[in-house]
Order: sequence, then C-alpha cells, then structure tokens
Amino acid sequence: MKLGILSDTHNNIDVVRRALDLLRDSGVTHVVHAGDITSPKMLSLFTGFTARFVLGNGDIDSEALNEESQKLGFGPIEESCVFEEEGKSIIVFHGNNVPMFREAVASGKYDFVIKGHTHLFENYTAGTSRVINPGALYGADEFTVAILDTETGKVERILVEAD
Repeated sequence: MKLGILSDTHNNIDVVRRALDLLRDSGVTHVVHAGDITSPKMLSLFTGFTARFVLGNGDIDSEALNEESQKLGFGPIEESCVFEEEGKSIIVFHGNNVPMFREAVASGKYDFVIKGHTHLFENYTAGTSRVINPGALYGADEFTVAILDTETGKVERILVEAD
C-alpha cells in the first residue's frame, strides 16, 4: 500500500491542497499527518482519504482538533498513533518528544517510525526501523511530503511547489 506522509502544515491551506492532489494523483488513499496541523479547519482538506493525525507542539487547541476530527470521521488525535499495514508495524508522532523517539527506535517493535517537527526530510534506518520525516509544508526552504510503499519499504520524496 502507498501511504502518504505529511507534517508541519501550519495552516498553509493552498500548499496542503497541492500536496494532497499530488498524493491522490500518485494513487495514495491513506495518509498520516505527523503533527502541527494547528487549526481544525485544515482537517476537512483530508476528506476522501483514510487519514490518521497526531498532535504536534503547535497544536495548542487539541480539544477543537479532536472535535472536528471526530465530526469528519477520522477518529481521535493523540500524541502518537500505532497501527499495522501489510504486516508492518508503524508508529507516528510529532518528534518534539525526544525520549519517545529514542524509545520507539530502541524498542525494535516498529518497522517504520514516522515523525515531523524539524521541517527537514529524513529517510534512514536506525536499528530495525526505517525513520521517515516527510519534511514540512510550511516554514521550510522546500515544501515536501513523502510516499511510503509499505510492502517494499521504498520512500519517495515529493516536492510541492509553492505559489
């Protein structure tokens, strides 16, 4: 399965729309957002996708985010999210909690550790996990998202053009 990965969107609506269009055009139907959504109004952009979200340090009003997420049928937005796809274990969190990151990698429990926060694309192996940071769609020199093929482990970096 192709899993679209976004993070640090910070209400950048036009760029997020472009990113989601690129993901859709690539055949992505499932996405994860690794935090810093920042506004409940952003969640409606993800309608049509199977989407999972986690809270980032910029997601101050978690109650409003959760209310909107539930209303749209996406479920709760918490500090982390663990799920399986094609027999692969995946954890998603924002990345500002360094002990959480270290524990996830050291545990050896996850095939993929997905995070954001730094606004920089990362794709590397640590222990038995592939660590993926899609970059950011706000506050970065280049706006990027990623696509993970959960079957092969291949990660593709997608550049999203700004205005």
